[in-house]
Amino acid sequence: MHTARYLNQTITINTLERSEWNKLYLASKQGKLTCIHCEVPLRMALSIHEKPSFIHPDPIDEACYTETNSTMSVQKVQSQPREFSGFRLPTNSQIEKEPTKETKWKEPEPLVVRHRFQEPKPLNSQFDPYRRSLEGTSLSFNEEQWRSIKKTDGPLLILAGAGSGKTRVITARAAYMITELGIPLNRIALVTFTSKAAQEMKERMLLYPGITKEMGERLLIRTFHSLFLQMLKHHQSEQWHHSRLIQSPHYLVKQIGMTLGLDENEFAYDSAVTQISFWKNHMIAPEQVKTKTAFEEKVKTLYQEYEQQKQVQHYYDFDDILLGCLALLQENPALLEKYQERFSYLSVDEFQDINLLQFEIVRLLSQKNDNLCVVGDDDQSIYAFRGSDPSFIQSFQSYYPSAMIVTLEDNYRSTHEIIGTANTVIQKNQQRLSKTLRAQVTKVDNTPTIFYPYNEEEEASIIVEEITSTLATGQSIEQIAVLFRTSAGARALTERLIEADIPFQLDQTAGTFYDKPIVQKALAFLRLALYEDHDEAAPYALQALFLKQDKHLELIAIKQKRACTLLEAFPFLTGTQPFQRKKLQQLPRLCKNLTTLSPIQALESIEQDIGFKDTLKKQAQEGNQLDKGSDSFRQLKALARQHDTVASFLHYIDCMTVKIKDHKYRPRSPGVQLLTIHRAKGLEFEHVFIIGCVDRSLPHDYALDALKEGDEAPLQEERRLLYVAMTRAKSRLYLSSPLYYFENRSFTSRFLLPVLKNRSQS
Repeated sequence: MHTARYLNQTITINTLERSEWNKLYLASKQGKLTCIHCEVPLRMALSIHEKPSFIHPDPIDEACYTETNSTMSVQKVQSQPREFSGFRLPTNSQIEKEPTKETKWKEPEPLVVRHRFQEPKPLNSQFDPYRRSLEGTSLSFNEEQWRSIKKTDGPLLILAGAGSGKTRVITARAAYMITELGIPLNRIALVTFTSKAAQEMKERMLLYPGITKEMGERLLIRTFHSLFLQMLKHHQSEQWHHSRLIQSPHYLVKQIGMTLGLDENEFAYDSAVTQISFWKNHMIAPEQVKTKTAFEEKVKTLYQEYEQQKQVQHYYDFDDILLGCLALLQENPALLEKYQERFSYLSVDEFQDINLLQFEIVRLLSQKNDNLCVVGDDDQSIYAFRGSDPSFIQSFQSYYPSAMIVTLEDNYRSTHEIIGTANTVIQKNQQRLSKTLRAQVTKVDNTPTIFYPYNEEEEASIIVEEITSTLATGQSIEQIAVLFRTSAGARALTERLIEADIPFQLDQTAGTFYDKPIVQKALAFLRLALYEDHDEAAPYALQALFLKQDKHLELIAIKQKRACTLLEAFPFLTGTQPFQRKKLQQLPRLCKNLTTLSPIQALESIEQDIGFKDTLKKQAQEGNQLDKGSDSFRQLKALARQHDTVASFLHYIDCMTVKIKDHKYRPRSPGVQLLTIHRAKGLEFEHVFIIGCVDRSLPHDYALDALKEGDEAPLQEERRLLYVAMTRAKSRLYLSSPLYYFENRSFTSRFLLPVLKNRSQS
């Protein structure tokens, strides 16, 4: 059924602009769509696989379907342009007219699988008693894995592709050295990056024959920071006392920044802290920093002050642990030799994520015995912003010429179709160690699919419908994940899940979308338009107009003195710049006019007439390159298109803000996993959706800008991000390519062109 009644008007999907579909879908959720024949509420279906339609609650009521179709086949629309409730209807044409290209529903496409499935190789363990004993406890290994386990002397690089069982190999290798070769526990060390990974290794060790709980506790399995801090405390206990550790440098950096006049609503402190850490991990002291932007110049000043304050107060941070350990070993040759003996057999997990500081320490510790085993996959190196550098794993043999390289290419996680498409995507990277994954899972007919919603709003609605259908089949809710490039991509999806009452898990430490200063500033003008004495909105409006917060008190004083509203007090502010005075004089009139406009028109007026475009420009210069203020504002505009009035728009935002915060404080329970791709690394799910697979989202803007400057490294890391996301999926993989993203016309990610049937030669 393609026709319904909405607000006493007849609606036909085929003649509505594509941009209106999601608005109609949301209206159907509120029971506002009815059958034109029997007037019962209809449900609008949005799907990955089928064209949208209206669903009658009584599927056997043939009269409704027949009469509706016959009526609409001859009905004409009005000859004059008409608009109702925000919907734009075509003029002087039949309802069944051919839609424009962007109005059409676009068929989803199966991705092209270019690699043939290879049957899994039979295991051959008959000549090795230890290997047979492991298989007796359900611990089997393929030939490449077993070669890695048996190679215990000399440098070894285990190039472990996604889902190839690297944790099993690195722990089995340690167990083999202990139980079969008799290497003392106090000569072995396993180092990784996260406490979670270290704990998983400890638990895995107890599965191997001959490894007792007591042995597992004695075996050194640590994170880099934990191990190096223990070394420092042992030799310089007072200097490295735990009470001196700055757990999070954000607070101190922000304190310093505020004294320098860097407003937390204007300046990206998170990015500043990340940049400082990046410099420290590259052993770049404050005086050695060479800045490229005004933002970096401010961060350099922060860096200098931050280091000085730490020194005065005798504090240290996590980066100092690495710097301190390197200095300790370099300045004490006898101590270095002692630790080289202690770490005679050193294994490093996730080696693709190592940074310069960590690599220098590892080289020092391993240079005497050369028994260094590193495990990793350069195709999964995605932490350059933290200082990680895949060149260390890619050039491992140049540092250790005698190194053996064993490549683990058998994937035990995903279907052949998923692995085949992921292989094609990543093989376009030029700087990588050659490997081609082979799926060991033989499920078929699960080809990854790309679909084409109109924008991020429709994208979220379609995915929630698909999740609902998947849950109805009995699929565990925790085995469904939605992955996105940045947290900004989760806003629409979060709201649809809340409205559908589907449980989900999302890291919300950074606050909600509506808490973002740039969003609050834009909404402030709408709030003042509806309520001219909105005391909470006034400070955000002042910030957007480049006025200091002390002007808020002056506004209140003017209001009392002149017996006017806060909005009407703006023109009377004193001590303002000439460029501000004209805006302030016009502000009451422009704000009051906003209530006569649709929400999208109101936001466009705020941007152009009130001058919010200048606020966005300033934010772009000083903000986070991965989370631009302009992106958030465009998202707000996309949301505004779903509402008819400014009042209903703000009411939705206020209600949704309460619901999101309520969800944040609920007890943790099973739910759909909403994750950035970075947070999803190392995880796996039966069903995976990757959203925003368009240029300037994935790959991100900043990578394309870097490419224009001749730097291809960020683009290659973006391709690795997509590869990591794709290889999280075990059975089903969906990729979304919206026609519009953050209000801009978008184009399918260049990374996917090699696996699209009609563009596979691109």
